[in-house]
Amino acid sequence: KIHKLYSIAREEAYFQMIVQEDEVSGPQKELKDLKFNEALNVGKEVALGYKSRSDLYKCSVDSDSQLLAVEGWAWFGVVDMKQKKQVFELNKKECGFQASHWIKIQNQKYLAVQTDFHAISMFKVVADNGGYQFVENDSYKIEISGDIFYCDFDLEFKHIVLVTDGDSLQLRSMSDVKVIRKSIKLDEKVTKMAVRSMQLSANGQQCLLSGGNGKPYFYWVDIESGQQRKFTSTYLSDTNAVCFINGNTKYAVVGDNQGKIEIWDIEKKEKFKSFQTDKQWPITSSASTNNILALGSMDKTLRLYDVRNWQCFYTRQFSCASYALHLTQDLKYVTFAGDGADKCVVLQTE
Repeated sequence: KIHKLYSIAREEAYFQMIVQEDEVSGPQKELKDLKFNEALNVGKEVALGYKSRSDLYKCSVDSDSQLLAVEGWAWFGVVDMKQKKQVFELNKKECGFQASHWIKIQNQKYLAVQTDFHAISMFKVVADNGGYQFVENDSYKIEISGDIFYCDFDLEFKHIVLVTDGDSLQLRSMSDVKVIRKSIKLDEKVTKMAVRSMQLSANGQQCLLSGGNGKPYFYWVDIESGQQRKFTSTYLSDTNAVCFINGNTKYAVVGDNQGKIEIWDIEKKEKFKSFQTDKQWPITSSASTNNILALGSMDKTLRLYDVRNWQCFYTRQFSCASYALHLTQDLKYVTFAGDGADKCVVLQTE
């Protein structure tokens, strides 16, 4: 027992050392002292062109422009948070629930949107008389012969990785998106889900794929070598919303439909920690940066954890079940979206 306790303490100390080394730019105050003020409630304050359904599957804020991107079943829109009004929208095919991203190409802001099952378009964000124009750039448009299930970018937007037809991984360079740099056949076909089931590491070298409902395992893929590894849990019943802690490749977090969380040491190929949230509802969204792990659940609750001690230092309940979470890299904004009256809520950090 003493040896086991020593091993656990040693692992905890090593984990704290790793996350402290991985600290990135953000607030210097203690996480528990952060304040989160509601900056925008889309359901209450914004008239969207999106009328057919109430649920939103993806949300993200661009800190520089204070623009909010929101994505629904067959609709995409942008909200100016300062003016609290919709400034851009487009109808799209019923695809790409988690596909929209704010990106930079050669220091120019772009918005990537999956507009069809087989296509991702890039819209140049141009300041115009106090507002913004969104101009599609065909030179960055990606079109494939199959179906794009998921996509993600590395932190510096050098590459984009696609999951196509559920059974292949494609690596493309943003310097020439028309060319497939690498193609990897997946060991197991993944299911297209409304919740985010894929994440690329910040450096773009590794990828995580959730198993989904009834599958207590997730996959890790090394993009360069094509190596794949299956991580199977004896604690979880499902694997949802998988993500890298702080975007780095050392640790992965995954949740299940009973509100359980598990953290894996990728290098050691072993479980590091597991715990039960205070409610037994499905974990459906996650995000991590600046030593924060954000979790969203179908119980309509946002939970923020300090990954250095695994204390839940902030909770907030909304009037929508979570399908999407987003933390800006500068930690200025936390965004929560899903199915319900609030639709999407943006919190500003102090």
